[in-house]
Amino acid sequence: AKFHGFELRSETGAAPQGVRRRDAVLRVAGSDLGLPHSSLHYQIKPTCYQTMLARLALLPALAAAACAGKQVRVGTFGDTNPEALVVMSDWLNTNKVANECWTFYRQPSGGLSIAKLDSGDLDMALLGSTPYAAAAARRGRLKAVSVAHLKGSSQALVTRARFNEPKDLAPNGTAKATIATPRTSTTHYIALAVIANARMDLTDVNLVFMSPNEIMAAWDAGTIDGACAWGTAMQHMLNNPWGGSAAADDKGRQMVSASTVAEWDYRTGNVVAASDDFIANHADLVEYLVAAFERTRHDYRINSLTSDKWADDSDYNEVVARFATLSDTPTSQEKTDTYELLARFEYLSVEDQLKADKIDLPKMTQDSAYFFYEQKVLAEDPSGADQAPYYVANFDKTYLNSVKSAGLSLLSEAAWETVNAPIQEEAAGDGDKCPTAVTYTVTTSGTTFNDGSSEPNAYAAGADCIWTVTPSTSTRYVNIEITKLMSEQPVDGLEVYDKDGDLLAAFTGRLTSTVTLPQIRSSVAGAVTVRWSTDNYDENAIGELEDVGFEATASAGMSAPNTGCAAGTSGASCEYDYCLGVVDEASATLANTIRSQAAGTSAYAPNSRCGWRITSTTAHVELKFTELAIENGFDFVKIYEGATAPTGFSLTAPAAEPKLLYAATGSTLPPKLVFAAPVFVTFESDGLGNTAVGATGDGGFAIEHKVAAKPADCAGDWTSPVANCALDHCTGDAVRAGVHSHGSFSSSSGKSAADATDYLAKTTCRWFFEVPDGGLAGLSFRAPVWDVEASGTLTSTTDAVEIYQQGDDGAPSGDAVATLKGGDDPADWDFDFSATSGKFVAVFASDLNNPVPKKGFDLVYAGKYGSADAGANGGFCLCDFGGNCAWPCDEEAPACGGTCHVPTSKDEAEIDLGLLYGLVFGLFVPLLCVIGLAFARYRRKIQGKLKGERAELKKFKDSIVGMRVVTKAVAPAALPPPPGTARWYWQESAPRLHTHANLKPPHWVPYDASTSAALEESFQKGWETILIGTAPRQYKIYPRRMKQVNEATGFERELLREATAARQAADVESGAPRPPDVDPDEPCMVLRVGSIVQIARQREDGWAFGSLTME
Repeated sequence: AKFHGFELRSETGAAPQGVRRRDAVLRVAGSDLGLPHSSLHYQIKPTCYQTMLARLALLPALAAAACAGKQVRVGTFGDTNPEALVVMSDWLNTNKVANECWTFYRQPSGGLSIAKLDSGDLDMALLGSTPYAAAAARRGRLKAVSVAHLKGSSQALVTRARFNEPKDLAPNGTAKATIATPRTSTTHYIALAVIANARMDLTDVNLVFMSPNEIMAAWDAGTIDGACAWGTAMQHMLNNPWGGSAAADDKGRQMVSASTVAEWDYRTGNVVAASDDFIANHADLVEYLVAAFERTRHDYRINSLTSDKWADDSDYNEVVARFATLSDTPTSQEKTDTYELLARFEYLSVEDQLKADKIDLPKMTQDSAYFFYEQKVLAEDPSGADQAPYYVANFDKTYLNSVKSAGLSLLSEAAWETVNAPIQEEAAGDGDKCPTAVTYTVTTSGTTFNDGSSEPNAYAAGADCIWTVTPSTSTRYVNIEITKLMSEQPVDGLEVYDKDGDLLAAFTGRLTSTVTLPQIRSSVAGAVTVRWSTDNYDENAIGELEDVGFEATASAGMSAPNTGCAAGTSGASCEYDYCLGVVDEASATLANTIRSQAAGTSAYAPNSRCGWRITSTTAHVELKFTELAIENGFDFVKIYEGATAPTGFSLTAPAAEPKLLYAATGSTLPPKLVFAAPVFVTFESDGLGNTAVGATGDGGFAIEHKVAAKPADCAGDWTSPVANCALDHCTGDAVRAGVHSHGSFSSSSGKSAADATDYLAKTTCRWFFEVPDGGLAGLSFRAPVWDVEASGTLTSTTDAVEIYQQGDDGAPSGDAVATLKGGDDPADWDFDFSATSGKFVAVFASDLNNPVPKKGFDLVYAGKYGSADAGANGGFCLCDFGGNCAWPCDEEAPACGGTCHVPTSKDEAEIDLGLLYGLVFGLFVPLLCVIGLAFARYRRKIQGKLKGERAELKKFKDSIVGMRVVTKAVAPAALPPPPGTARWYWQESAPRLHTHANLKPPHWVPYDASTSAALEESFQKGWETILIGTAPRQYKIYPRRMKQVNEATGFERELLREATAARQAADVESGAPRPPDVDPDEPCMVLRVGSIVQIARQREDGWAFGSLTME
């Protein structure tokens, strides 16, 4: 394009000499090209003015320092692994396939990496096997391409030394322990496995989610009692006492390692994963990275045992230490730690990665996903043979097979021993934190501002910067053009608000040249606010560094944004195909529609944050979902009461959060819903899985809204959040007005839970009620229906009904005074406590899933007064629940399904006693006399018959004196009991049932024939224990207790003995110990069940002489 005497063109290849970003000498006016003002800044020397490395057609999304080819972004951890040599030596950038650029970003956890892979912020990444399993189960757009390692003992639960075993973490007269871990990581998986194996559940331990850096800080501060961690975080806890304490029992102690958890069948490792898009378009680069990583591991496997190339004082070890610590001069202790941590991992050869008997990654992935499902990390059930092919296909072995064919050589080049890669770090001091955060008055010419960082530095961590942009003329509209955004999702990002504080737009992540952001323009004339916020974590990019942070241009214009955008579109000119920020919607007689994205767009945007303030000309508004296919349990449409924006949708948090009326997730369309107008609708998504698993059609949602007449009163005693009571399940807040000594509520929204199928996941319901407070000593609850999920051997749930006292603001206050858990039997609770008032809130919050459908509950409550039963002093006495009390029938009937007990109070009509006596003596006495005479005659007749039969029985008895039937197998002391025939089984964990072909329903796996025979022998001989297997997989069997215990881990499994009838030949054993007065030559019999013996003489010591008559 030629303009102003210059010619600009796009070229590939290295940047020309004299071209340097950031020094603004030439400003290209956007008005001449139809582009935004101040959109490109370069310093151009006259000798090369004709060349600029820019692609003007893609502005304003040009985000990073230009790369001549593909910019490859790889996520890694701070682990001490051999592939750190690839990163730190900058080998890939020195030995390129073509003209690509390699940049490695250190990730706080794999749980965040999977979202970045799915949304395109990363191309490849090292992932823990369990984050990868979560991504696979959620149908993330990524695949595993190799197995980096198995965890071995490189990860562990580290706690204060005062805790000896996992059960010590649960409350026992003291507060429950706080354990930290990165969410969805392999250590999160380990934490859950420890909790499950100790027969605890999620309510026994305070499990919190933190990054590794946050874990170290919390350990030093003494705010956590332990953590499941890896690498430097784990080593830090082992090397430094908790909270700086000098007490011996506050030292860090490894309680359970990943290798121990693996013995419980919870195996973990790391994989190398690549996004589907990167695999499709850059398969050669995928293979190149896999080969480079595998070469370093191959060298470590060979040379760490046969040479000193990987010794603690070696160059290789120092390079890995510098990667782990980000220090130019790691200490001697850090080098030693690195050496020891390297040895904790188990590195598999390429050949072993391809063998299912060495590492069956698809099966391991599906099993891990199912455990996450049981532990409420995943919403959808990933188990079942029908899903197994998906997990097989998600492990792409193409690149491992190529590396295997090409072969691997040991590291030989000197470059591997040298740190050549630049590391992106924040500039010293806080000079880069919000240096330009001021109030701007802008005109049509525009003003450019940024986060304050300068290339090649990282942007400032812990920033919260605000720019107020005011138009020079108050009637004009501010326009914000984002020309660069390179941030770490989901926390670091940019937000724009209008003058009333409503959110206009929110963006996070790495927005590259393939993404064009819309112009953000307020629909209200006047100032706007721009906010840039970051957390305290720095990704510390290594390799080809990119220009990070943000840059934006603000200008003022006379035109308002287009207000006629189609549903699901946004931007000043409706140019963006996704919802953005808060939009005001007015309902009318004809329905209007709100959407997550433009019609026909296949998926909604990751990290969406959209809101709609819906008003109505009538007192009510109708909302009808016409489309709903969003990821179950992670992405939500929520409807709030009133016009106030909840936190996250306004510049300042509201004084009080609006009441949540309804929340939708998944793909089940709710019925038409009517609410009191106005309402505020929000839609939020995370960075992964932007669809509903198993749903048909495009992902996203659409809602039609229109004015509605006031529906008929349907709520009964309790107010309903949904005015037309259309739901068959509870939602939001329900209030019972007045003071009542007793009452009832249900998870089925006014109906009985007995008719329900399964209560909804991720639903919170609250019931506000009041009982008389005079002499109130507690509360009683009875449940005519109580079908709430309970924690089991391998499952953990937080589903419960918790009762709180209301605070001054009416909200729940303090700790729960009562907790009603699933599995409680009988469903009958009495709680004694000192009440501050008679006002209470019952809260039911369901977790991510119900593996087995649960109906829910119907609950009846009443106050307890003094030491009397709940039924006294205005309490309740209901149907089958008993109690010494009486109340009017019209009060009892509703809780009894229309039936109540006969009242017992004194004012009831008395029964005619004369009539009662007449019935007894005039009718029943004569009848009894007749029956007595008939029975006497019958008895004499029977006695005559029995006399003859006794004589016959006497003759038979004389012929078989001493005959006995053996009912229990018995052998003389020191003789083995007769071997029976039986098949032995062990109980398999639920997520692994599909892996066994010869399963005995519901969950029994047979031992092999030789082991089964050994177990039967030990059972018959009455042995206490028997050992089977070899270390490290050795098990102690308790045949009589029917238990199998892993010798290494203590993990227990149930056993099953299935006996079968077997007829054996008679056998006489000689030489058995016997009474001293018995002839040594006298043979002793072994008695088998079912045999008949003739006893000739019975001794007082229990021995007898006789013979075998039938076997």
